[in-house]
Amino acid sequence: MLSHYYRWEMEEIKLKLDSKGRLYIPPEIREEIGDTVILRRTSKGFLLTKGSSSNFLEEFRKVIISEPPRTGNPENWSPKKIKTIWEKSR
Repeated sequence: MLSHYYRWEMEEIKLKLDSKGRLYIPPEIREEIGDTVILRRTSKGFLLTKGSSSNFLEEFRKVIISEPPRTGNPENWSPKKIKTIWEKSR
């Protein structure tokens, strides 16, 4: 069931969830949105916006080759200190 409301030059469409909780988006809107959407919680409810599709392998490559964020220098703990921490956590 689709209901169209026009306010402030925006088109609002009332969508329904099916029995499995899936949101049905009409084909003409899906073509315009694409294959990725972003659902944002706002103070007035939820906002569904067009998202940018990303290439998983390209994003993964960027993460792998990037320098990790460091804060300070790592400590080299002695085996005795590690054993003490391990025993306290048991």
